[in-house]
Amino acid sequence: MKRALTAVTAGAALVLSLAACDTVDEAIPGTICGTPISPDLSGPLLQPHGKIAEASRVERNQPKVTAPCVVSVDGKRALSFRFGWHDGPPEDMLARSRESTIVGLTEPSRVDLGFEDSVLGNEGAAATAPCQTAGGDHFTLKMKVDRANALKQDLRPHIEAFMRAYMAETLKTLGCR
Repeated sequence: MKRALTAVTAGAALVLSLAACDTVDEAIPGTICGTPISPDLSGPLLQPHGKIAEASRVERNQPKVTAPCVVSVDGKRALSFRFGWHDGPPEDMLARSRESTIVGLTEPSRVDLGFEDSVLGNEGAAATAPCQTAGGDHFTLKMKVDRANALKQDLRPHIEAFMRAYMAETLKTLGCR
């Protein structure tokens, strides 16, 4: 009887461990939308974690005006990016962040992320910098954390840290700095 109980217990433990493997989160990627980024910075923005997928129309060597990239977790949009190449600095980014249907931010404020202009909101950020490419002499990146609660400021520090690093790395991939 003791052997049978031990076998049943071991079998149950094996079944539970195999079932747990199906629910284990995927590793957070070290590159998002073609830009290297530390999983420590993107991890808080991708919670709750799960199966991560990316859909991108960003081509760094093509003279596009704008290009989107979306990162989803378990089939739900988690991060949305809009890469933009243009001549001259964009219009007032703070005003655009309040009004834009593409990246409208709640409680936007100007922040110094080390670029020409940067705006931070409860659920995203936008930044622009000089960058000579086939698409123009400036590059603007807008990002939104789709699963953020726009009425809470709890993700602002994570969004700011992510955007500071992500924009800098994106500019490097474009050959801007």
